[in-house]
Amino acid sequence: MGSRRVLLAIAATATSLAVVTAGCSGGGGSKPKPAANGTSGSAAAPSVDSGTSPQAVAEAFLAAWQAGDYTKAGSLTDLPDKAGPRLKQVMTSLAPKSIELKLGSQVNAPQQASSSSASGTPSGATPGAPSSAGTPNPLDNAVHFDFNVTDSFDGDLKWEYSSTMAVLPANGDKPPLVHFASAVINPQLSAASNLKAVPPSVPVADRNGVLLTAAAHPTLGSILAKLAIAKPQNATAASLQIQFVDNNTGNPIPGSTPVQIGAPNSTGGLQLASSIDDKIQTQVEKALQPYPESGMVVIKPSTGEILGIASNSKTNPKMAFMATRAPGSTFKTVTATALLLGGMKLTDPADCTPTAQVGTQTYHNDEGLKDGFKGATLLTAYQMSCNTSFVNAALGHNLANDALTKTAHDYYGMNQPWDMGIGAATYGTPGQQQVPAADGRDLFAAEAFGQGKITMSPLTMAAVAATVATGQFHQPILIPGFQPPAKGTPLPADVKNNLQTMMRGVITDGTATSLQGISPTLGAKTGSAEPNSKDKTDSWMIAMDPDHDIAVAALVLNAGFGNSAAGPAIAAMMKGAGLS
Repeated sequence: MGSRRVLLAIAATATSLAVVTAGCSGGGGSKPKPAANGTSGSAAAPSVDSGTSPQAVAEAFLAAWQAGDYTKAGSLTDLPDKAGPRLKQVMTSLAPKSIELKLGSQVNAPQQASSSSASGTPSGATPGAPSSAGTPNPLDNAVHFDFNVTDSFDGDLKWEYSSTMAVLPANGDKPPLVHFASAVINPQLSAASNLKAVPPSVPVADRNGVLLTAAAHPTLGSILAKLAIAKPQNATAASLQIQFVDNNTGNPIPGSTPVQIGAPNSTGGLQLASSIDDKIQTQVEKALQPYPESGMVVIKPSTGEILGIASNSKTNPKMAFMATRAPGSTFKTVTATALLLGGMKLTDPADCTPTAQVGTQTYHNDEGLKDGFKGATLLTAYQMSCNTSFVNAALGHNLANDALTKTAHDYYGMNQPWDMGIGAATYGTPGQQQVPAADGRDLFAAEAFGQGKITMSPLTMAAVAATVATGQFHQPILIPGFQPPAKGTPLPADVKNNLQTMMRGVITDGTATSLQGISPTLGAKTGSAEPNSKDKTDSWMIAMDPDHDIAVAALVLNAGFGNSAAGPAIAAMMKGAGLS
């Protein structure tokens, strides 16, 4: 757009608008750089008193706004409790890289001509009704100023426009104050609307160039929508569109006029190549069809690239990556890692007792192992999925209460935000940690077999299986070559080899019989978990095959043991995709 000024003279409609505070919203910008005083930008607003001129107040308001000191800017208005938060809302949503505000000339426009622009009267605005002897208009004596706004974004994109403000005269010991309305921020902005800088949408293809659509893959709808506005590969011509959006839907407001920044066809002919494999994605979706309330994720362990991700759920359409369920015995893979790192061998005893008493809690095995079994080792306990073996081993080897938390973080990338290429999030937990440190030995014992306060999603558990396949955590990604923030320490070679042996044994001599005959290098771990005493058992399964460079996790809610639903779903996917 260069330095061309955009003059927004379009009056807003009477449509009811709402506020969206969606952060950067893909706008390519970042928050203005902090100044030395801890705010954003470079200028701090001076204090004012009743003797300050209206022009000085206007300058101070713009300086505080530019500095990102929204509390200070709000204090210079007649709506201090609303103006600051409102400015912060809009600027956070728009997310420019920087902003420059310049005060222009004084204009003596009457209130009727220079007041709000949007949907009736903006929040906090005084109606521009004519004065009368009984009801004088407080803006009759206000001083009006023009000012220019320049929002800068990545790619040397600039959005320039003009706006106006009215400064109310001093009243007694009160200083002059800016009369705040949303239209001060932008003439088209109403009290309930917001600004959003949106990159142009581009087609999304799979790793082989096959076009991916929500029509063909409905379970990918939300992911494709985000990938479509990710930066396409080899894109050099930057472009943004400033939209006026509705908070209730996040969609552009009907009848509003977006502002194009940069060439509108700058992405012509470009598409974003995702990591998804159309063939595998199709088979993931087919495999989940018989199982309501289910999710599955397939990963390429050597790179972390997501090959397939799907959910079959009416209650949580993002279950594959947003589920927050106890992973049950699949988490014994992490517990086994902690034990192996602590020096335990596969042949060391891991007593599978009928119960394990820890404090006031009594822990049991699944029905098939209600009596335990004699002579259990770490290997056989993992293969047969004995809960009490892992409680006894974890306590008997004096693992610290935070041992599982540390192992999960250091080697499996947990308890830190992941960015798959669609924005940072901590998946598989309602908080910030999938594996919080236990605050007592009884809770630690529950965490040893994947219960307690541990929560996961198929995405996070697929990453566990993928880490075992290669010995190195690679944070899952949706865009090949994308550099994610989460990192992990490589597993020692002997630990990786032992874990692979354990997982293969679960298929050949343990509980994952549904995966037998698929591949001699395939390993797995079954899991079952009760989120709470009222819910039925969730069915979990993780699997990895180093030879096929594949790792997968599946979750089916309320479906019983891992081998009863999640295992058959994985088997169907692998056979359908030709991975057997």
